[in-house]
Amino acid sequence: MKIKITSLGSSGEGVGSLDDGLKIFVEGALPGEIVDIEILEKKKNYAIGALQSVEKASPFRQEPPCPFFDRCGGCHLQHVVYEEQLRLKRQRVLDALARIGKFEGITVDDTLPSPDAYNYRNKIQLPVSKDLEIGLYAKGTHDIVPIDHCMIHCEAGEKVFKQVRPLIQTPGIRNLYIRTSIKREESLVTIVTDGTADIDALAKEIIKIDGVVGVVESVNKRADNVILGSKFTLLEGRDHIFEELLETTFKLSAPAFFQVNPRQAENLYTEALNLADIDASHTVVDAYCGVGTLSLLAAKQAKQVIGIEAVPEAIENANDNAALNEIKNCRFILNQTERYIQRLKNIDVVFLNPPRKGCDPQVLDALEKLKPQKIVYVSCDPATLARDLKILCQKGYAIRQVKPVDMFPQTMHVETVVQLNIETSE
Repeated sequence: MKIKITSLGSSGEGVGSLDDGLKIFVEGALPGEIVDIEILEKKKNYAIGALQSVEKASPFRQEPPCPFFDRCGGCHLQHVVYEEQLRLKRQRVLDALARIGKFEGITVDDTLPSPDAYNYRNKIQLPVSKDLEIGLYAKGTHDIVPIDHCMIHCEAGEKVFKQVRPLIQTPGIRNLYIRTSIKREESLVTIVTDGTADIDALAKEIIKIDGVVGVVESVNKRADNVILGSKFTLLEGRDHIFEELLETTFKLSAPAFFQVNPRQAENLYTEALNLADIDASHTVVDAYCGVGTLSLLAAKQAKQVIGIEAVPEAIENANDNAALNEIKNCRFILNQTERYIQRLKNIDVVFLNPPRKGCDPQVLDALEKLKPQKIVYVSCDPATLARDLKILCQKGYAIRQVKPVDMFPQTMHVETVVQLNIETSE
């Protein structure tokens, strides 16, 4: 049948309607297009269609440059010109705020473009099949699409991947994880195994590769889709790399969270700091602080910064990073944000940078009691952002600015920075 596509879904699939009004999702179709489809599945609330042909193409459609795009699940939008990707991401934020947050007439800034539309990612995680094929998962499956390069992976990391790939010949390897410093062009290679693989000889070969500064083993015996295990063993070299952001140096171990697009991260954090408007009298909380990136940048302007993080390796890195940069007005707390934030008093500014699931309700309740003058929320998911903003506005805060930031070109993911101020009774 023939349908018109009116919008994009959260994974980049085209969304249209059947004659009876039922929503239908069509992979590969773009807004404004008229397409011929075959209905694959019809459920109570939606249907799934397969794209057969495009009768009227979007003016923003382009030929995807990557040969793996049609099969690999890593990218959603390589068939869309970059300027339109930015517009679609702003629209995604607008739609979430209206649909989930019930905000009317809210202003959302234009999406801040990434300095690099390709070769921006500082890490790549590649599953390894039992017959030692290395690649990325096909869209919506755990089938591995073998790849020999990735167009969104940084160039220094790609050089390492191309040399490591033919060396992976040991049974029991589950994932290859390469983390690279963009500024220093040094890579840490983590081999995830099921605990049965003997990879000592492999590690000795990998450490010889130009740019590799360390090889680590992570054992993961779980049967789910979690990639890294909880234990890390250094096999060769060092267990960390160093990255630089905004004239600040960061030590990064394998499991610690760090933004995947460092050049755009500088723009993201500059935006967040500008919205926070910190001065030397302010005490600042950085909730979900990771390796302390935003905490240490804020500490250059603040009286004191308290970073809270639940991952032990990240807190270890954060303390190292404070020492590395000789920053003494920053304190890092190993705890769940929802637990520790309830103990705090007299806080002026709070940064919220939660994982995709958003903030725990206890965090939002604690903020109502804590009453910081300003909250800067850095979100990687528009849906949970809209949910949390709605709650914060019910607790006495008002949204002052919403800025989408394109941290993940060629994908539907969008980072958003939001400034909230406490409403006064004037």
